[in-house]
Amino acid sequence: MLFGCRTAPVPPDVLEADLQEQDLRGAGASLFAAQEHSAYLSALKTARETLRSESLKLGWFRDYGRVRRDFAAVIRAGNTLRSTVQSVVAGRSAAVAEAAETVRRRLRTLDGLTLSIVERGEARKKLSRAALALAEADALVAGKAFEAASAKIKAASALAAEAERVVVSHISRYLDPDQVRSWKQSAEETIAESRRRGITAIIVSKLERRLSVYKSGNLYRTYEVGLGFNGLADKRYAGDNATPEGRYTVVRKIPSSLYYKALLINYPNDEDRRWFAREKARGTIPRSASIGGDVEIHGGGQDSLTRGCVSLDNGKMDELFALAAVGTPVTIIGTMELENYVIKAIRDN
Repeated sequence: MLFGCRTAPVPPDVLEADLQEQDLRGAGASLFAAQEHSAYLSALKTARETLRSESLKLGWFRDYGRVRRDFAAVIRAGNTLRSTVQSVVAGRSAAVAEAAETVRRRLRTLDGLTLSIVERGEARKKLSRAALALAEADALVAGKAFEAASAKIKAASALAAEAERVVVSHISRYLDPDQVRSWKQSAEETIAESRRRGITAIIVSKLERRLSVYKSGNLYRTYEVGLGFNGLADKRYAGDNATPEGRYTVVRKIPSSLYYKALLINYPNDEDRRWFAREKARGTIPRSASIGGDVEIHGGGQDSLTRGCVSLDNGKMDELFALAAVGTPVTIIGTMELENYVIKAIRDN
């Protein structure tokens, strides 16, 4: 009769709890819900002790009813813990993603600015490093290493701030209202001269990469233009790749030049020479430097990078060449717009 009795089977809840424990460990429960996970492990330990106590009995005396109840309670607690961990992970992921996106928006703005102002130096390097840090942060988030990801995002933000400082120093004149008003006055005086004398005049706005043609004081044509690597800076000496600023005139029309057709302007004019002599005496310009010259408005394409000249697509250069004459006023300024896109980008960044 004794040999006919069957040993009560171990409840399936025991195996389910074992698998659940492994799952919760892999989900990072100890990291994202430490207190709840500690309570869960304590309950699981108690359930396993109950199981061990019952397993020490002879088979036909074992009663797994309490074991089943204890493990069922553990599984319910584990399911709740799993939901808590998922909620915490989702919240942390969202917070880190939002922080990363804020930095990405800043990088996109600065990237556009550096491309627009043809900045190929320190700012671009810092932006590249910041983008790499964000990519590393994405990989860390995928592995739920949120603290390490946050550190990478913080580093990317710091690099973006450094890049912005470089950009601002490069274009600080365009953020100065007094300087912009001075440029605007020069342009307005040129337009007034065009109106008064009934002549054609050219205004080049470097920031907007725009050349405007006025006839008798009225806007007649606008063209997109290209500048050099250092085009937004005011020319200081030969070889600095900057485009000069000031009021000039066309002194020669060149129907066939190295860059298609060209209009040579009278840089350096008397004002440029006086400024150059004064700054050289002060030591702000290298003693061996010369003032430079041969600044043109020429063809070759608006995307060509010049060494201080202003370039247009050849078809547009044909039009401009026909409109201009020797003696045509050419005023080159930074911008006429007090609320220019650089100011808006930096302010909104």
